[in-house]
Amino acid sequence: PVVGSWAEYQVKGKGEAPMRMKIAIVGKEGPCYWYETIVQARERMVTKMLVSGNPSDQQNLKKMIVKSGSEQAMEMPLMGMGMGRQPVKSQKPQGKAIDKGIEKVTVPAGTFSARHMRYVEGSDVVDAWVSEKVPPYGLVKSKAKDFEMVLIGAGTGAKSLITETPKKFDMPMMPQGMMPGMGYPAGK
Repeated sequence: PVVGSWAEYQVKGKGEAPMRMKIAIVGKEGPCYWYETIVQARERMVTKMLVSGNPSDQQNLKKMIVKSGSEQAMEMPLMGMGMGRQPVKSQKPQGKAIDKGIEKVTVPAGTFSARHMRYVEGSDVVDAWVSEKVPPYGLVKSKAKDFEMVLIGAGTGAKSLITETPKKFDMPMMPQGMMPGMGYPAGK
């Protein structure tokens, strides 16, 4: 990853209003990188993760900070998010990846020469177009039956949107007289 690189996407699910999502590499600590994802729907949600290795593997998550709207940023506990568990044995993919070759694909950010990959599992088909010219992950466009994600911008110079010191996550207290995992008593 290159610190400061970013890509912004328009994401649309079937029957949903489009939303914007920005992914950026906003810092480095030792061998780890700070990945920040900003989702703009009704209000802005920022998730900042310190990661060593592949960010989609929860075992690589070292810290996670979230900020919703104008609320103070909060450092989330890693227990319960995959940390501390035994690594999951990788399962062989059930579907099939098909390399469709290099294609020109036009998105709001421009026209790119991108590798078209298709993943088929049963009746599900996901197409993705990737280019090494798009930081940080290379994704130009992704499309499935009820979903589309298109690149609307990319570049360098990204800085973290979380600038304050995050507070520690406080586990909400359970109401008096309740056992963990139980619902509210009848009649309440």
